[in-house]
Amino acid sequence: CEVSNGVGRDSVTVQLMVRAPPTVPRQLMLLVNGPFSVTLSWEVPSDDGGTSQPLFYTVRVINDTVNLSFSTTSTQLNLTMDDGIWHSSMYSVRVVVDNEYGVSPPAASTFITPDSVPIIESVSVEALSLTILSV
Repeated sequence: CEVSNGVGRDSVTVQLMVRAPPTVPRQLMLLVNGPFSVTLSWEVPSDDGGTSQPLFYTVRVINDTVNLSFSTTSTQLNLTMDDGIWHSSMYSVRVVVDNEYGVSPPAASTFITPDSVPIIESVSVEALSLTILSV
């Protein structure tokens, strides 16, 4: 900002802090894939929108029969069968982040399929002695 009059001139620099919703969370990925749980991970957005508050992430896990939503302040989320996901089922996962100024666009979707539970068809066991078994 600059002002002047017959006596002289003066200027001052003003910095404005833009307050807005955060930008998109980055690098959504499947970190751990097991038969009983999966761990998702993502990076914080490049711009938090000028908030001084913690960011809140909402993770949507969807398929033909499931529409789950989880909230966290962490950049990782562990999901188990207790949360409603099942092994060998494919899910679409989306993450958004919000602050007091609004909600970000969603991160690019990723698809996850929790690993199958290993199945042992049949096992033969033979007692070789009182303390030794042959499998």
